[in-house]
Amino acid sequence: KAVGEVIEQHGTEKVGVNLIARTAGVNKVLIYRYFESVDGLMEQYVKSGEYTSTMADDYIDNMTLVPPDERRKALTGLMQTFLTDLRERKATRDLLRWEIGTGKSMLSDARNQIATRIVDKVGELPDFKDTSALMAFLTAGIYYMTIATDYREKMIDVDLHTDEGWKRIENVIERIIATIA
Repeated sequence: KAVGEVIEQHGTEKVGVNLIARTAGVNKVLIYRYFESVDGLMEQYVKSGEYTSTMADDYIDNMTLVPPDERRKALTGLMQTFLTDLRERKATRDLLRWEIGTGKSMLSDARNQIATRIVDKVGELPDFKDTSALMAFLTAGIYYMTIATDYREKMIDVDLHTDEGWKRIENVIERIIATIA
């Protein structure tokens, strides 16, 4: 939780063992003992689900296997929840920017493991045998557009600072998933 607080208040540029330890009220030796480094702590932050609700172990563990006729709806809801999470969590967007900027793959690796568990629960879409690639494509678009919100007002004519603009994006996600066959 201290990692999220530091990112939220100071951005990823200030993430360091000293500030995290001070925020958590623990000795920094404990961070090194249990996480080895800031990178290990960041990886655990991603795995904890503080990063985004759809990536939390509890969220995935509580998902039931989805029958084939409900998979499109389940995947649509999942992607829309993910989009909402990223819109609301500046710390998560900052973490994604940090990851891209540093080129560290451990966070991607952790997310990929979690996403694989989600695909296992949702299952392949009927008559479409590459649901993982579809999720990767939609996720990348969601990442980019939510990160862009911090720097620009519009993408083409979609206002990234209004609920109306984001509703347009949600509708497109729904239509893409609904029409895949």
